[in-house]
Amino acid sequence: MKRIWLVLLAFSCLIGTVSAQEHLRYALIWHDEFNSGRLDEQVWSKIRRSKSDWAIHMSPHDTLYAFDKGDLVLRGMVNDFLPNDNAAFLTGGVWSKYRKTFGFGRVEVRAKFDVAQGFWPAIWMLPQVNHDLRWPYGGEIDIMEHFRDNPTVNQTVHSDYTVNLGQRNRPSHVAYPKYNEGEYNTYSMERFQDSLVFFVNGKRTLNYPRFRDGDNGQFPFSQHDYYLILDAQIGRDRSPYIDTTKMPVELRIDYVRYYELDTKTDVIPEPKEFQVIKAKKKKLRRVVYDVETRFDNPDEYRIVVKCGKATIAGNRQWAESTLAQLVDENGCIANLEVHDWPTCPNRGISLDRCGKKLRFNDLSQLLDEMAFYKLNRLQWNGEGALTEAEKDEIRSRAKELGIEIQTEIVPLPNRDYLDSEGNEEFPASSRIFLHTASEDGGWLYLKGLGEDDMEAMKAFSERYWRGGDAGEGASENGLPDVLSPAGSRLANFREKVAVHRERFLYK
Repeated sequence: MKRIWLVLLAFSCLIGTVSAQEHLRYALIWHDEFNSGRLDEQVWSKIRRSKSDWAIHMSPHDTLYAFDKGDLVLRGMVNDFLPNDNAAFLTGGVWSKYRKTFGFGRVEVRAKFDVAQGFWPAIWMLPQVNHDLRWPYGGEIDIMEHFRDNPTVNQTVHSDYTVNLGQRNRPSHVAYPKYNEGEYNTYSMERFQDSLVFFVNGKRTLNYPRFRDGDNGQFPFSQHDYYLILDAQIGRDRSPYIDTTKMPVELRIDYVRYYELDTKTDVIPEPKEFQVIKAKKKKLRRVVYDVETRFDNPDEYRIVVKCGKATIAGNRQWAESTLAQLVDENGCIANLEVHDWPTCPNRGISLDRCGKKLRFNDLSQLLDEMAFYKLNRLQWNGEGALTEAEKDEIRSRAKELGIEIQTEIVPLPNRDYLDSEGNEEFPASSRIFLHTASEDGGWLYLKGLGEDDMEAMKAFSERYWRGGDAGEGASENGLPDVLSPAGSRLANFREKVAVHRERFLYK
């Protein structure tokens, strides 16, 4: 217990006054306003016919698609113009399958549709996978469906649990919110690691949570990214008949927007598994260490917080670092679970380019920053305005924080070497995010301890702890491509850095 309070006390010097203005919860990552008058083929493709009940009338014929006053228009029509097609009706639809997927965050669609018996407009999502995954095992997310002349829309969750096991009410998997008929309405869905939350015109309509264990296929929605489907379906909606007198019918899409969360925590680096069990916070009153649980990875750790008691298993340094970030300025913390481990084992900072300038306080501060962001190597040859006693104290402090000091860097084939040099147009953090993290990790050369260096260090920590695909690279102007996974994560990271500047400023 004494150890954790010392760690929290050490990090308390990082905590400044929290801004009264709350940070934005989302960053707009991508959007399509449909103002170009043509379909963006890098994102969308027309849906072709299949045996699925919703796709039996789909057709790519141009008559079913239009752009009007900044809207994408999808039509359902009686087939009286394609004599070689034996379908009684033809419908238009687009999807982002194999072209664009959406991760955790908020998908928002503003749309208007006609009302007619047999018309079935829908805005929905399916999982993007590279292997066979039969429906409904990957889950289906219906952001909006409308049936017949109902005064409500359907917002529904489908999975193995709801479909094959028939568990539709534990918890409830559907809502029937009202909408403004004949007008544009905004339909939204937020996807978290542990819940799906639906909205109509900004009002929350359905919260579908993950059970504690998520067994029996109850919550597959944290396991995949999803592509979006916009379609004007006809038939198969349990209508007694299809009213052809009101055809053609239209689904008009004003825009599609995707906002990425700053994740459920502002911790850097972002934990791989994080779940809030109960959001209401209580004072952190006790910390215990689970010495029975052991992990193969020496950097791996787990934190479980219940009613102000935190239980830590695995790597104490990194767990305590995360705990220090999760405790708010009042010493309170929610009930939560964190399980985390690094993708890259080596996450090193080199002082080769600035070591001579540094004093004892500079190095002490740097070590605290490195521990805070789970960086585990420091290349420092002992240079700087330090006495021998101060050098020994720095080495002792590094060992206590789990940071290995080495005097020189030996180049290795599977390790990256980056520097904190940047400019206003293309900062170092952008380059770091666009650079695929090597399997063994990497080194970041600091030019000093300025703000740019610290932001680069945070980006390095996030990138090399999380790992993963760096995306498509840079666009023509040298900036990150916001449609790529790297651009998406970079925007998310920048929002988190803004939060940290408010919460963890040095005094």
